[in-house]
Amino acid sequence: MPKLNAKQIGVLRPLINPFERSPNKTIDKDLYEGEQHNDEFSEQIHDGVENHPPPQYTEITLEELEEHRILEGGSYREKCFLWVIDALSIKIIWEDTPNFLRSSIGKPWVCHTNITGCSQAYIGGEMYFCADGNIYVNFKSDRYGRPETEEKRKMATEYMEYVGYKNIKRTKDLF
Repeated sequence: MPKLNAKQIGVLRPLINPFERSPNKTIDKDLYEGEQHNDEFSEQIHDGVENHPPPQYTEITLEELEEHRILEGGSYREKCFLWVIDALSIKIIWEDTPNFLRSSIGKPWVCHTNITGCSQAYIGGEMYFCADGNIYVNFKSDRYGRPETEEKRKMATEYMEYVGYKNIKRTKDLF
């Protein structure tokens, strides 16, 4: 399994806590019930190496890509996969995976901290596997997104290619 190498870690570091790069959110104020754990999701969290499709794999169509303005930074939860690069590798989960503990805030699905168990990560965002053969990626994660440099964004997508994902295309982040 191709884990992160020293060069990749050197560019992506440091590991950050959830919300550390967020200008308006904090872990104390904005982490809600059901967002700190990942025990019940361990079967759905995919260690995204060697280009294997994650569980609940679904592709976004070209029509949906346009309708939901994915290339301009829009989102479409039903076809979205959340990703995080932690200390070892990239982890992926389908965003529409139920998390009923988050129902109290009107969002009964998983979030990025459900992937990490509220631990540190280098970077995170969303990805869409498209019927056109491309994988559309952004850095929209209020918990692990907003990388400080273009070099980090580029290294994250290069790491995805390193583990075997092909045709990575970046979208806008709308942050």
